[in-house]
Amino acid sequence: MTAPAHITDEQIAQFRDRTLAPAELLELDEHIAGCPACRDRLAAGVNPFKEIRTLRTDVAGHLRYDEIVAFSEGSATPEQRAHLQQCAMCQAEVQDLSRFRTELHDTPRAPRRAPVVPITSWKKWTLPAAIAAGVVLIAGGAVWNARRHQTQETATTAPKSTDAPLPPAEQALLDRAMAANRLDRASVLDQLIVKPGTLLGSSSESASFDLLSPVGTTVLTDRPTMRWTPLVGAASYVVSIFDAKFEKLAESPALTGTDWKVSTALPRGQVLIWQVTADRAGRRIRAPQPPAPEARFEVVTEDVANHIAAIEQQHPGNSLLRAVLFANAGALDEAEEALRAMDSSASERYRESIAKIRKPE
Repeated sequence: MTAPAHITDEQIAQFRDRTLAPAELLELDEHIAGCPACRDRLAAGVNPFKEIRTLRTDVAGHLRYDEIVAFSEGSATPEQRAHLQQCAMCQAEVQDLSRFRTELHDTPRAPRRAPVVPITSWKKWTLPAAIAAGVVLIAGGAVWNARRHQTQETATTAPKSTDAPLPPAEQALLDRAMAANRLDRASVLDQLIVKPGTLLGSSSESASFDLLSPVGTTVLTDRPTMRWTPLVGAASYVVSIFDAKFEKLAESPALTGTDWKVSTALPRGQVLIWQVTADRAGRRIRAPQPPAPEARFEVVTEDVANHIAAIEQQHPGNSLLRAVLFANAGALDEAEEALRAMDSSASERYRESIAKIRKPE
């Protein structure tokens, strides 16, 4: 809307009753900041002490703005988490802040310039009027308005998005993760995370080593890096990758290290199995060994990989969003990597949920 020379009586009433639309409230807020006459009209007839008591009643027992921001970024105390589970108002604030940040980043808008008010002009505004007008601004919706302004200031220093807002499906995933403080298990993992087998008799192998990644997860690239623990005394290792029918798809040369990046593109959208054979003093020792389960993984489809890459490009720097997207695709290793970019206290509950997801059902 275009702000008038002075705000109308109807707008003043709506401002006090908190019935203005968000865009109108922002416009009137900017106008009032630079118009002493309209500030005086707002201050007229207001009982500051009554408004303060009302404000205290409104905000008592709810999360502060800084706590809402921390919660939207995945950080909160156990008490705050318990409050959010019981308080629909604060839960809506967390979700609204996330949506507003995305819209603010992604919607082109002309730069706003607040009117420059000479310092001398403030001397003409008496202290009582200033206090009354400030209280009216707060009572008229300043709790909500201040949160939006502070979010806007934070957004100016964050990496800028380059395209459309977050799609509704992904926004819903992010909102659900923040509200529950955990990541959901992707259905694709049901065929990748398997229970250990049963070993009949004793193992003939006294030495063993473990496969690290990718195991029980999906990956986004069709040329992933395979990693395993070292075997003491091993001279070399050979990595072999099979499809579900145990037809060999790829094999490494003899390696002296404990990682190998696959050199040929692996098929997407199907269960793959891999193993490592170590050569130690002429003996071949294979991992995994029973009763350890097969080391399974899957390369996500190209559509899924491209979709995640596009959202990452449009919303850079949002580690929690990346973790949610990866977990939804079953890419647990990538999700954990994204969480490592967050503060450890903020990501703790999400990392705990991944540990639970990795356990076979």
